[in-house]
Amino acid sequence: MVEIEEVEQQPKVLSQSEERDADADAIEKVIPMIHRPSAVAHLEALVKKIRRDASALKRVEASRAAMEGVEISEEAAPASAPAPAPAPVPAPVAVPAAVAPVMPSQHYTTIDKYMFDAGSYGSPTVSIYVALPNVGSIPRDNITCEFTPSSFNLIVRDLGGKSYRLVNDNLDNDIETDKSKILVKADKVVVKLGKKKTEYGSYDHWSQLTGKKDKKKKAADAANPAAGIMDLMKQMYDEGDDNMKKMIGETMQKQKEGKLGADGGMGGLGDMGDMGI
Repeated sequence: MVEIEEVEQQPKVLSQSEERDADADAIEKVIPMIHRPSAVAHLEALVKKIRRDASALKRVEASRAAMEGVEISEEAAPASAPAPAPAPVPAPVAVPAAVAPVMPSQHYTTIDKYMFDAGSYGSPTVSIYVALPNVGSIPRDNITCEFTPSSFNLIVRDLGGKSYRLVNDNLDNDIETDKSKILVKADKVVVKLGKKKTEYGSYDHWSQLTGKKDKKKKAADAANPAAGIMDLMKQMYDEGDDNMKKMIGETMQKQKEGKLGADGGMGGLGDMGDMGI
């Protein structure tokens, strides 16, 4: 009987460039699951960086493969063939070693100084001027800005060994994302936010960059009235006297135990009408 030895199939060994592409593919699959604009921007920039590194590694691998192919063809020459005349020895070709990709900075220096220009009454945009010396000398891909109807997220990577970020998610007015853009100058970045038009055809009036009220909190309170009531009760508790704090504390405890409203009333707050509240 002939014994057949099972050969365990070895997993395919990926080249360095294939490893980079696989990493980029894996990150791209995760991006649709993330809803924070700034996190998506970081990941998309990381994917671009990994893709560029993979392309560079592919060129290096191709150069190595070409050199190895020349050496193999010389060794495979039949022994009976006449020896060729000695050829001049070519100068050695320097093959760059594979360099580990430079990962984008994980820490961003917050940009806290900029100039805001609301423009004139009829201007279609408002402008934010961000002074960054020598910003025009870095690759354009290092400068990104993501726009949503109520926010923008400007990121400048690897400028003089640092990365910078200016984000605002509570703009004074909503913006037109398709009419918003950035301009990169030698020593500054200009963020242009497209104004929305009112129902009368004129542009929204901007008095400042950041809105006075948090739009996200306002929308969340509108979607969840109970949260607004609890905020009001907390404020009343903080500002009330001992009797008020006792009644509110009892009511909140009943709500926690699921007993609030069981007796058809508002628990300890049922007598607030007598207090003029």
